[in-house]
Amino acid sequence: MANIQLKDLDWGLLWQQAKKKKTWRSKGPADWDKKAASFAKRTARSIYTEKFIKLLNPKPEWSVLDIGCGPGTLALPIAARTSRVTAIDFSGNMLQILEKRAAKQGINNISTCRLSWQDDWPRHGITPHDVAIASRSLAVPDLKKALSLLAGYATKRVCITDRVKHGPMDPDAFAAVDRPLNSGPDYIYTLNLLYQMGYLPTVDYIRLEEALEYASFAEALSSYSWMFRDLNENEEKRLKKYVRSITTIAADGTVSVHRQYVPTWAFITWHP
Repeated sequence: MANIQLKDLDWGLLWQQAKKKKTWRSKGPADWDKKAASFAKRTARSIYTEKFIKLLNPKPEWSVLDIGCGPGTLALPIAARTSRVTAIDFSGNMLQILEKRAAKQGINNISTCRLSWQDDWPRHGITPHDVAIASRSLAVPDLKKALSLLAGYATKRVCITDRVKHGPMDPDAFAAVDRPLNSGPDYIYTLNLLYQMGYLPTVDYIRLEEALEYASFAEALSSYSWMFRDLNENEEKRLKKYVRSITTIAADGTVSVHRQYVPTWAFITWHP
């Protein structure tokens, strides 16, 4: 048996190799533009935000850089507690929703910029902030490069959330449509890579709701369909049958979906 030493492991390379095996392809800007409205509605009532903010514990004097900000799920409540927020996302529709929400709430200390991880941030005026966060937005081609970028744009603290095991994917749904599910590398790679990069990260966990609430069954089914690409007619029938099997409908028509695998996110933070 080979004598493997911890120092011999390249967690960046291991992450790349595990990423190649995943069966679920990351969504692009066009996908998220289409998803923006429904995603904003879903995340607005999730316990994720409350738990993230509690772990972050924002300070009034902070400037915060939010990478992959989406519709302002975190940027808006953080802006209400800090000096200023710069919100970055590659989806224009997400940023439009954020800006409309900020105006409605009277929040005027958020600036937005349509950028991806691969864009030239300095060219667009992005400068280091006290704190940099990347919430559920680490769908990147090179994890080590992304972590280094985050550390370079934070002077006090970096906070990220990464998947634990399957994350938001439902293994039972994939089994129902008879598709394999390999979600790729999860937070344990990130944690070890940070250690290998010389940081001392801490980790907490954010466990989401067991039951998801929807206005209708059609909305619930649409949410589950988002997990897949190019479902054929037979797969659509199987998915519909599965979602119906874990659904209860209240007298007012609202729908509760009870999932066996409850998504958990790792909240990882370190000092740059």
